[in-house]
Amino acid sequence: MKNFLKKNLIAGLLVIIPIGLTYIVFAFVIGKLDALMAPVVTWIILRLQLPLPADFHLPGLGFILIGLFIFLVGLVATNFLGKQLVRAWDYLMHQVPFVRGIYMTIKKVVETISRSDTPSFDQLVLVHYPHETSRMIGLVASEGRGEVVSRTGKDLVNVFLPLLPNVTLGFMLLVPRDQIVTLKMTREEGIKYLMSFGLATPGMDKQKTSA
Repeated sequence: MKNFLKKNLIAGLLVIIPIGLTYIVFAFVIGKLDALMAPVVTWIILRLQLPLPADFHLPGLGFILIGLFIFLVGLVATNFLGKQLVRAWDYLMHQVPFVRGIYMTIKKVVETISRSDTPSFDQLVLVHYPHETSRMIGLVASEGRGEVVSRTGKDLVNVFLPLLPNVTLGFMLLVPRDQIVTLKMTREEGIKYLMSFGLATPGMDKQKTSA
């Protein structure tokens, strides 16, 4: 009876926990976006005199409105007038102390990632860190280039090392290419491996099936 209860409780947790955590993440994001766009929804209702209460709330409406807003901004920014407005805005931001450093850095990073011909953060590798006898899993962010390569004279790779429990945080290492080990696991498998502290090992299911 004890083993029976334990087996079914674990089976239930394996089903409920992923569903529950996924729901919590999406509910948090959509809730924040809905709260952010609530004044806009109220303004639209009052402006158009729609037959709806001013505090009308539809889950996910904020997410839809933000997606529509981003699409419209992109549509405007791709025509001639929009390009001129973007240049004028960039010039204005460049004249503001403190703000220009943050704005231009973020803009440069976004442009570099969006125009890159090679995918970023898709390839997983092993690197020596924090000392020679240990390893950490990292994601290849990009190829080393510019002054850091010319100064060192080495073929460097920019590797992002995620930290637990929030794998979106971490730090970057510039690692010589001949000192990294390329892994076959996908990005999703690597994140799953890290978040499970090595318990969810890629390839284990295949080994059990073949056995």
